[in-house]
Amino acid sequence: MKKFLTLIAAIVGLAMPAQAGMGIGLFGGLSTPNDEMNNVYNTDNISSLGELGNMFRNGAKTGYHIGAKARIPLSSGVMLHGGIAWNRFPESCIDVTNPNTGEKIVTLETVQDIIPISAGINYYLLRSAIGLYATGELSYNINKNTVNVNYSGVQAPLNLDESPSYNRVGAGFGAGLDVDLYLFLANIEAKYNYVNLIGREDGEEMKSYFTLSLAIYFGDAACK
Repeated sequence: MKKFLTLIAAIVGLAMPAQAGMGIGLFGGLSTPNDEMNNVYNTDNISSLGELGNMFRNGAKTGYHIGAKARIPLSSGVMLHGGIAWNRFPESCIDVTNPNTGEKIVTLETVQDIIPISAGINYYLLRSAIGLYATGELSYNINKNTVNVNYSGVQAPLNLDESPSYNRVGAGFGAGLDVDLYLFLANIEAKYNYVNLIGREDGEEMKSYFTLSLAIYFGDAACK
């Protein structure tokens, strides 16, 4: 994983001499997860202190994200970008039941935070006062989960990790639109993000989310 972060830093570093038209931006928007996003233990059953339970997950809720990004033009139609973001998926519930009786043992309330550190390319299909581009990137994803255990009655405490975390390499693909407003560059971008393309453990399903972002960039040569 450290080698991947070094690669991202090297790509950005090699492009830094081409700073003419470099833009720095802030962005934010909605993050919509797939059904596996709140599978914090990457399993549908648990066994802890002799207690076996089946896990029934409600789908993770739509969340939000904020971040910062730098964009560096490599040519008239290609732009390098790199940045960091924070995605928060609000509380969702996982019911753990006894597989023999169906009795609820506990309810796990989970919150997911995903922090992608990314680098990629924008390829412009149109570039004038309005810019239309396709985008692709690689990302190093820091995945942090918070779990609150609510017992349904008097139960022996389950020996569960209440803050499971892991890091994975992922990717994102999408499209965006730039609009030159003279004082700054406005941007809207839609992107599908894969969290764990590389580094998944046995039984770990693919986790992904869709982002729709609004951004403003300063110092960026306006699409021209």
